[in-house]
Amino acid sequence: KQWYQRRVRVTFLLPLYLHWNPAPYGKFVKDGGVFCGAKMNAKLGWMIQECPAFFIAMFHLDFSMPLPILVPLFLFTAHYFNRSFIFPFLMTSTNPTPLETVVSAFGFCTFNGFLQVTYLLRYHSADNALSVIQILGVLIFVCGAVINISGDSHLRELAAKRVGKQYLTPTKGFFKLVSAANYFGEIVEWWGYAVVAQTRAALWFAVFTSVFLGQRGCQAHNYYLSKIEDYPPGRRAIIPYLI
Repeated sequence: KQWYQRRVRVTFLLPLYLHWNPAPYGKFVKDGGVFCGAKMNAKLGWMIQECPAFFIAMFHLDFSMPLPILVPLFLFTAHYFNRSFIFPFLMTSTNPTPLETVVSAFGFCTFNGFLQVTYLLRYHSADNALSVIQILGVLIFVCGAVINISGDSHLRELAAKRVGKQYLTPTKGFFKLVSAANYFGEIVEWWGYAVVAQTRAALWFAVFTSVFLGQRGCQAHNYYLSKIEDYPPGRRAIIPYLI
């Protein structure tokens, strides 16, 4: 319980740090850092940093498990399979990524992979069937994944059309409502996962993702407003009609 409370406090302090120090990847890459500005190939770096979560979950995946364990573990594994072995090879950017980002993300994915698996195996429902609420969580997860993947695809389309460093306005799908539709989709994913898993670790991860990507989405929104003259003034940053 004390362990959980400490991480909840850290999660809610995260926006204060990220406000002044945006996570150094994508449009917010900066020189310097812990590794003196060392960088590496972005595709390789992304694969390395995401794959620990996939391998940890995959190692424990057993299709004879009760559904309340198997389904959330499968969803977690599928997400990180996409992020580790599909998403990196679809990336269009040729810019290297900071080694600092790769190392920190690798550490987080390793920690979170063990955390989610441990809680699923130790604190799970004794039932062999999913409840109606858990089935709803699966649907929420799938909807979030579709929003996330289609959002990333649209951003790649725009990146291929971009001339120089001029950003183009995203216009498809949930980008009509928010500036960071891909982040919104991932937030929805992990809340769906939390509903299915019904563990403290899953709830913490959903909250952490909401805080981290929510802050990131707001920063991206402000960036677009400052760089694109005709950017839609009524578009929200991360949550349709709200934020």
